[in-house]
Amino acid sequence: MQPAGTNLYPGDRLQLVAEGKRLWNEKSLGNSGLACGVCHANNGNLNKSFLKPYPHHVAMPDQQAGLKQVNAAEMVQFCMIVPMQGKPLDWSSRELAALTAYTEEVQKEFRVAVAANPCLIKATASNPCNPCGARNPCNPCAAKNPCNPCAAKNPCNPCAAKNPCNPCAAKNPCNPCKTR
Repeated sequence: MQPAGTNLYPGDRLQLVAEGKRLWNEKSLGNSGLACGVCHANNGNLNKSFLKPYPHHVAMPDQQAGLKQVNAAEMVQFCMIVPMQGKPLDWSSRELAALTAYTEEVQKEFRVAVAANPCLIKATASNPCNPCGARNPCNPCAAKNPCNPCAAKNPCNPCAAKNPCNPCAAKNPCNPCKTR
């Protein structure tokens, strides 16, 4: 939780968003080989709650840390610690302010995308098109499953050779199957 009385770095919003966009794909922020952009590329792994203004309830921090609602900076910190297995950023750091600003921009873009395609907000666990769904047996990020074995059964196969969004494509900078 954000300590009472702390404020995010008060930089220029446009500069913070630009820096946040760069940090969004920075795997060196943690120890797991993940970055924000790995799980959230192309609006991946974003739930209906992401449409709501912060602070709001987010399932993962609630399930794993008992946090009933989080603000955008707290969500960034949670992801730094849990999925990315890194250290939390200093609450007054430029990096946290930048990632928070960019997260808010991603949220705005997600709202527009959902307005155009409401199917983006299907439950992640049951959505066979979500390559990062933790409970998805076709998850290409699963330790035992580096590339989706469900190709025949899954028309949304993220590892299909002809799929331009393929996270396992050699040329995809967000490829979770590349040797780290």
